[in-house]
Amino acid sequence: MKKSILILAALFAAPAAHAQAAVGKAPSCPVGTQYTTIRHSAVIPGKWATFEKAVADHQAWYAKHDSTTTTTIVRMLARRGSAAPLSDSDAVTITRYADKAPPPHDAGWEAFTAEYKASSTIKDEMRVCMPARAR
Repeated sequence: MKKSILILAALFAAPAAHAQAAVGKAPSCPVGTQYTTIRHSAVIPGKWATFEKAVADHQAWYAKHDSTTTTTIVRMLARRGSAAPLSDSDAVTITRYADKAPPPHDAGWEAFTAEYKASSTIKDEMRVCMPARAR
């Protein structure tokens, strides 16, 4: 009986610990790498400028809070080939997180996340340990 209670307690504690880690310091990555989120987004037709503004406001929000976290937009090609045009319907964002707890969410956070929601949907998201940039 006692063993069953301990197992149940561990099962209930695990999600709580995971939730705390999600809002605290970024997970540890090996030396020479940086915790990073890569998102592939479908941009709503006619909303490319709004999506670009969301990325810029996302970057500015971290900078305003004295964080070294950076967010970069990467343009995708519409098709393969050397003369392929850039896609206006797909984008990739790369967010490299600072090695400290993120700032608390505020009205600025809500504003840029609303811009993302108004201009795109996330098609895929990956959390990775990206090789660190040369300084």
